[in-house]
Amino acid sequence: MPVIEIKSLYKTFVSGDSKVEALKNINFSVEKGDIYGIIGMSGAGKSTLVRCLNYLERPTSGSVVIEGKELESLSEKELREIRRNIGMIFQNFNLLMQENVLRNVSFPLVIHGVPKREAEEKARNLLDTVGLLEKASSFPAQLSGGQKQRVAIARALASNPGILLCDEATSALDPQTTQQILELLRKINAEMGITIIIITHSMNVVREICRNVAIVEEGEIVENGLVEDIFTHPKSKAARRLIIEGKDPDRWEEQEDKLPGAVSQLKGTRKIRIVFSSNSSYEPVIANMILSSSSPVNILYADTKDVNGVARGEMILELSADPENARKQISYLKERGLEVEDIE
Repeated sequence: MPVIEIKSLYKTFVSGDSKVEALKNINFSVEKGDIYGIIGMSGAGKSTLVRCLNYLERPTSGSVVIEGKELESLSEKELREIRRNIGMIFQNFNLLMQENVLRNVSFPLVIHGVPKREAEEKARNLLDTVGLLEKASSFPAQLSGGQKQRVAIARALASNPGILLCDEATSALDPQTTQQILELLRKINAEMGITIIIITHSMNVVREICRNVAIVEEGEIVENGLVEDIFTHPKSKAARRLIIEGKDPDRWEEQEDKLPGAVSQLKGTRKIRIVFSSNSSYEPVIANMILSSSSPVNILYADTKDVNGVARGEMILELSADPENARKQISYLKERGLEVEDIE
């Protein structure tokens, strides 16, 4: 049974005469122990969705089921108990600036009645887990952004949650620090079995750590499934923008003239995207394809990306203008086990 089930979820905000449908017919489930990504541009509804997962925001309609319990049917006391099983970390860390690191981590335990000495002992163990035990007496202002996020993760783990919600948890961090935080989350998932939901606008984060992903656009899930499958065969326009055109979803408009997005503006010739996996042939496949078809191609874009720990290469090719030669070229690639798809 999935640990999270979302069924026909809608959320509408009403202010005076205006009405905004933030979420529309959201359906997905998350298996226990998964690392699940929810990705979309600003305003897509990601943060509203994550707040609906623990009923900090009550849906207008639809159901949220956590570990078999329908949240709508629970009392406020029962909801508080459910929320104790759902840790959260945020982009801006939300640490208590007037308290030191140890007390930041032990704070959730103390307010739930755990004796101070016991709470601080557990906090030390958690700080050791995230690699910050030596900073126990430091204050948040003395820490780097990555260290602050590690403290926030330790604090989120204090109540022994089964689920960890990460709302843009790496957005404020530089690439190297982001990588370190993702490695920590992967370690927590593997060693503690905690189910992790990652809300992000970065496809790089999804490719790096998530097994499954839902792509949200204008309040709807336009595509979801295994990250590897969506990377290989993106079906929705949003997924194609994220993967094929390689754009940051919060900067789509200003990036319209940049490669590989500019590829879509080339007219009159057939363009394809091919994906090289670990099972792909190691022969010089493009060169041999050209020799086999006696017709050249134009390499418009080439890159290698890490998809959940597996290196996968991709190319965008402009094929022969002759339809029969283009057909032969595609057949040659498919015969060698390459994933091939047309680009409109």
